[in-house]
Amino acid sequence: MEVPTISLAPYFQVQSKADCNELGGSDDTAAGLDNLVAEVRSACEEVGFFIVTDHGIQAQLLDHMRGECATFFARPPQSTILGMMQADESRFAWLDYVPPPSGGTSTTGASWSLGPVTGRGSLPWQLDTETLRAVWALYYTAMERLTAAIMSIFALALGLPAAAFRTALEDHRSSMRAIVYPEVSEADLQETHGEVVRSREHTDWGCLTVLLPDPAVAGLEVCGRDGVWAPVRAEAGSLVVNLGDLLPLWTRGRWVATKHRVVARPDSRGKRLSIPYFGLVNRGTMLEPLVRELPDESALEQEPVISAGDFFDRHEEYATRWQKFAAVQGAPLAADKDSSG
Repeated sequence: MEVPTISLAPYFQVQSKADCNELGGSDDTAAGLDNLVAEVRSACEEVGFFIVTDHGIQAQLLDHMRGECATFFARPPQSTILGMMQADESRFAWLDYVPPPSGGTSTTGASWSLGPVTGRGSLPWQLDTETLRAVWALYYTAMERLTAAIMSIFALALGLPAAAFRTALEDHRSSMRAIVYPEVSEADLQETHGEVVRSREHTDWGCLTVLLPDPAVAGLEVCGRDGVWAPVRAEAGSLVVNLGDLLPLWTRGRWVATKHRVVARPDSRGKRLSIPYFGLVNRGTMLEPLVRELPDESALEQEPVISAGDFFDRHEEYATRWQKFAAVQGAPLAADKDSSG
């Protein structure tokens, strides 16, 4: 499976000339937008992953976010505590952020946690410098804006108005995670015949994930329809986007959430940092089918319309139904739910 690289420049060129509700007009940039929408549609139907360039986020902010997160994990107390933590089958540690509920402030109701603790648990935590807090806030805001742009493109790819998801994105509580993968020793690689799984295969359970990958250490892989694992090669300055389990349900199986994993090999065993943003719609969004003409209606059960909140609370149950449908269509079944990249 090859993960396509897609430039978002045509979207932002059109956006600079017209309101989102009028995207897709007949000016000179419309053809470029049409091509972009077609590329994204194909990626969502066939791959479930794509790499974006010309995404509008300054390289300086990407570098600052990486640098601040890397130094956070390297200094005490978290560096000391992480060294004492236990992670069943997972070779990574993380800092999680969940924003405050609607109406809160940047400090009221926000949730920070450091893990892992006893399997996949975590401890309540606080950032230890104002610089990291400020950079994190800037990057989170940039991710919100980029997610809104991608969702506008998704809407066009589904034949909907560009603003179709605007209400669904209001009052969202999308989370963000900084993940550090410690260096894998040569001895460990030798014991496992040159391949150590740092994060086991999984799909993400939300709407979409936007990943800032480590530019120096590879390891992210996706599973093709043939069951073969393929590396995700993202060029410098690009971001990796993948669909979560909510979108296959919302599109009634038309779009796919592809299982992925993180592995270490002799050329990618070094310490690795990745930063995923898990984009969500608000809990009150009703997941009315976005696709009316289903690819194989005989393979589908009649499903009641549920809210996004219902899906988040019982995502494993709901996602499994659509994974079975994906298997009928020839896509690989998803594995354990996880939140890494």
